[in-house]
Amino acid sequence: MKQLPKLTYHLILGILIGLVLAQFVLLEGFALTTEFNPATGLLSVSKMKGSYLLAAIVFLLTVLLFQTKWVKKWNLNRISIYLILVILISIVVAIQGTLFLCMIISKVYLNFETLITNNYFFMVNSVYAIIFSGITLFLLTFVLLVNKKVSYIKFLTKEVAAMKYKGFGNTIEVKGGDELAELCNSINDMSVQLGKQIDSEKELITNMSHDLKTPLTSIVGYLELLTTSSLDEDARTTYTKIAYQKSLRLKDLVNELFDYTKLTNSNFPLDKQCVNVAMLLKQAVGENLLVFLERDIHVDLQTPHSEVYCNIDAPQLLRVFENLIHNAEKYADSGSTFMITLDMKPQHVVISFTNACDSIKEEDVDRLFDRFYHQDEARQKEGSGLGLAISKRIIELHNGEIIARKYNSQITFQITLPKGRP
Repeated sequence: MKQLPKLTYHLILGILIGLVLAQFVLLEGFALTTEFNPATGLLSVSKMKGSYLLAAIVFLLTVLLFQTKWVKKWNLNRISIYLILVILISIVVAIQGTLFLCMIISKVYLNFETLITNNYFFMVNSVYAIIFSGITLFLLTFVLLVNKKVSYIKFLTKEVAAMKYKGFGNTIEVKGGDELAELCNSINDMSVQLGKQIDSEKELITNMSHDLKTPLTSIVGYLELLTTSSLDEDARTTYTKIAYQKSLRLKDLVNELFDYTKLTNSNFPLDKQCVNVAMLLKQAVGENLLVFLERDIHVDLQTPHSEVYCNIDAPQLLRVFENLIHNAEKYADSGSTFMITLDMKPQHVVISFTNACDSIKEEDVDRLFDRFYHQDEARQKEGSGLGLAISKRIIELHNGEIIARKYNSQITFQITLPKGRP
């Protein structure tokens, strides 16, 4: 059913209920004003004008009631309201159809009223026939109108079953704005999300296969060289070391993939404790100072507060710090400054890592947290492309946020965490 404005639904419902109430008023008026005439032996109806006037007043008052602000607040775009409308329409059709049928019979058979009055058997069967006609008209109208919703339910069932063959990512046509439409929207959202997840998993397998293939191919190649008898001892030692280094690289890639898979699990447990983040940050920076000195990078650690507490899983947050520090080790320009700052806000703790890096463009900053994202230079340094994705997931598990931004040649990674109490 085409979605109608809320006012139209209220107007339709008011008209239908008004018609039903008006019909009952007329029926009661007919029953009260009908008299039996002994002289003619027929039923006579008099003084129905008052009943017509009362029925019209009831109809208008009902319609006006459904146009008031109080009633307009009701959300009528629901299946229950649709069923009420169908029932009311069916009642109106049944009553009007039955009355119309009786009118035709009385016009065609002029002695119809005489037969009803004088023949008890004919009168009883006529009443049964009228009741049966009304019920039949009601059921036919009800089934005809409800069949639209039933057909849409069958359509949804068929389309959901077809997703098994079409694959997730496809959507179903949404009709109306009731609960079935909400269900259809939920199915569409689920299908799109599952489609994205499946595509993401395919991308994960493809990218990881590529990254695993490179060191694995090298290992196989060097091992094949080691099987040749013409190698001298020095060459054999060199190839053995290279193969061993490549195997360690392969091990790191597999571990990162395993860790990322665990972290993406919604049930991944965190061992949160109230930890001094300032001390944890100093520990992470201190363990890597020699690497920065070798690359002629000055480290500027600014922690105005010696005690800054957050409810965190310390090993996981330490891993985030180490990932960002290692990124600075690999990509920061030589002779530049790597600045780490820790600030306290009323409700949050903000930790920033800033370094000079000309190799990353501003338009690529938003993609840094994508899985397996590499630039050509980064790929030469054998990055897995999972480090920042893992870091982002860990921060999200802590109900925090990590963002990246670049201004001129400076790139900044900013972590925001909820503040804890010691």
